Amino acid sequence: MRRITHAVYDSRGQYLGCCYLYPLGRRRPLTEELVTYDVDVSWWVTPDAYEHGYYTKLYAALRHWTDTSFPFPKPYYSNTEIPS
Repeated sequence: MRRITHAVYDSRGQYLGCCYLYPLGRRRPLTEELVTYDVDVSWWVTPDAYEHGYYTKLYAALRHWTDTSFPFPKPYYSNTEIPS
């Protein structure tokens, strides 16, 4: 698998940030824990988008997307800040 990168925009075409799906071991060394996952998922949003709640919204959208559109039953969300 290669890295999958997507730019993220709102419905008005305003740029919000990016999301990435990486093969495990590409961004950080594989550990016994990481090898149990299928893909490394990360994302970021602009400061303005963060202030408007898009960091959490994008996380929810990514969880839905990886659950429904990709064959990754166990994604690893590698951002330091993971919304609850």
